[in-house]
Amino acid sequence: MKYSFDNGGSVHLIQITDCHIHNEKHMLLSGVNTFDSLNQVLDGLNSSAEPVDLVVVTGDLTHEGDARAYQSLLEQLEKLPAPYFWLAGNHDHLQFMLEVGTNERLRTKQIILPHWQILMLDSHIEDEVPGDVSQSELSWLATALREHPDKYAAIFVHHHVVPVKCAWLDTQLIANAEQLLTLFANTPQLKFVCSGHVHQEFAQQQGHFSLLTTPSTCVQFKTVSDDYAEDELAPGYRRFALHPDGSFDTQVIRVGELVRVPGTQRGYPGF
Repeated sequence: MKYSFDNGGSVHLIQITDCHIHNEKHMLLSGVNTFDSLNQVLDGLNSSAEPVDLVVVTGDLTHEGDARAYQSLLEQLEKLPAPYFWLAGNHDHLQFMLEVGTNERLRTKQIILPHWQILMLDSHIEDEVPGDVSQSELSWLATALREHPDKYAAIFVHHHVVPVKCAWLDTQLIANAEQLLTLFANTPQLKFVCSGHVHQEFAQQQGHFSLLTTPSTCVQFKTVSDDYAEDELAPGYRRFALHPDGSFDTQVIRVGELVRVPGTQRGYPGF
């Protein structure tokens, strides 16, 4: 499904990722209440004076991946000031995403703007942690990029495409990343590829396009770490301004502080 949007100028887009909403609102992830943490991020977003035209939520929407968790997430996302779109991460289950997310907009993979197109690329493998882009998904992506050679392109995907210098996380990147990178290198209108999954901010220039990742709305992972380690940075989101000339501005916004329930267990929660 395609979604078209035209505001006549620069488009202001928000990326939210790795919400890990539980099927019970009181449940914690490494001492953090993910429902409350997402609410903190959304309140911060809504209180900002900056414009918002579109929002993409890029996987690990929920932690258990069941219907109750998706329903709870949708109740939160309805607070957003603009249309929102989602894609699956390794914690998600497509069956329940489709059952609960009945709005056709949530099945959109291609957002058409006057000067840009935004493509939502699926890298999740059901019940597996690492990522992979199926050959059918890769074919869809190549077709979508050829379809609009006159539009600048931005791709959102859950898993990362290149190592982020965290040894434990870099075993989980997209298995056929080299195939993707070849396609990206041969797509001159591509401006950036932005991922979630790694719960940290990262940026790398790869030829003519940028590779970016975005912090989680809950637990944050420590950068440049061989083994699993958490940071105490605040949760956040990423803001983009996509300009008609193909340039873009982007910034990670952190909101409030990371709140852990005192005395609760911390540690690797099976990401």
